[in-house]
Amino acid sequence: MPPSEAGLVRRTIWLLRTVAAHPEGVGLSDIARESGIPKATCYRVLTVLERESWLTLDPVTRRYRVSLGLLSIVGGLLDGGGSYGHMREVVRQLASDTKETAGFDVLLAPQVMVVAQTQGPSLIGQTPKPVPRTQPVWATSTGKVLLAALTPEEVRAEFAEEFTKHAPKQLGSFADFIDSLDEVRERGYAFSVDELETGAASVAAPVRVRDATPYAVWIGGPSYRLTPEAITDLAETVRKAARQLGDLLSVSDLELPSALTGR
Repeated sequence: MPPSEAGLVRRTIWLLRTVAAHPEGVGLSDIARESGIPKATCYRVLTVLERESWLTLDPVTRRYRVSLGLLSIVGGLLDGGGSYGHMREVVRQLASDTKETAGFDVLLAPQVMVVAQTQGPSLIGQTPKPVPRTQPVWATSTGKVLLAALTPEEVRAEFAEEFTKHAPKQLGSFADFIDSLDEVRERGYAFSVDELETGAASVAAPVRVRDATPYAVWIGGPSYRLTPEAITDLAETVRKAARQLGDLLSVSDLELPSALTGR
């Protein structure tokens, strides 16, 4: 590897370690100071890492954090007793309890990213979908749940243009979609039937971490099993898993382990 490329890889690792050392988030100036890398170089590298969903940037505080997308990629390296392992265990238990595929998503506007997934028993022998992967925010139960956690004003400001370009016509107008989120908030869960794929259904619940709702947990399967009656029956099981995940993440903050952060 040429020296210039080796140097870039080394700087990228240093920046990831610096951000991972601040699970509460860290600003650009502090990253540059702690890493010893010029601010302009930090910004260029961080912009690429954010674009690739390895980091997230809070639009209000302008603080960077390690993303769950990155954690899903390095999940095999994480301590099995760590918070990421516990999170995956909750998802596995949800799949076992419901006998359906279960997963954990994060909102990466204008899509949602599946960052963890456990196959349902009926899919044994079939090729599972890749993780992480992104899916349309409009056609997924997790997308609806995560948009319902925003204010109507935030949804209009951030998603109106995307809705106009890409939302399926069966959803109706953007105003109708905004109104439908009130029902999601009232129920405490959302469902999707024949929206992402014909013959597929899912139900999702919000994962509240302290005062925010950054994640959602879901189960999915064929619509002939996940009928309206089944969705109603299974929704409380999904909501229970969401509460467990919220409690876990509120305490642990899903830090990278010392082997990766250098601490």
